[in-house]
Amino acid sequence: MNIKIGIVVAIILMIGALMLSGLFGKLIGLAISLAVWGLTGYLVGKLMQGEGYGLIGNVIMGIVGGFVGSLLVTLLGWIGIIKLPFFGGILAGVLGGVVVVLIGRLFAKEQVAR
Repeated sequence: MNIKIGIVVAIILMIGALMLSGLFGKLIGLAISLAVWGLTGYLVGKLMQGEGYGLIGNVIMGIVGGFVGSLLVTLLGWIGIIKLPFFGGILAGVLGGVVVVLIGRLFAKEQVAR
């Protein structure tokens, strides 16, 4: 019983220290970003092959897809998508991720044909 109380007190002290330093907000922001990128990569995986790419692969696909999708949306003039809070980023990331996977598959087929 004493160990459980000690763990709870330690967690409360750590959270308090993080909140005082402002690091807690940054960690929460990073966690939310990683979750959104992971969700975006998972959606791309489901759309393109029926499964995700694993946790790390989903996050990487979400980051790359978000970058490519934002460029595509800007080039196509669909700026309104990006302005949608939360969902706009996911839509742009999925669009970019699908494009990245399609281009990757084209290069993979080209390498096999040689």
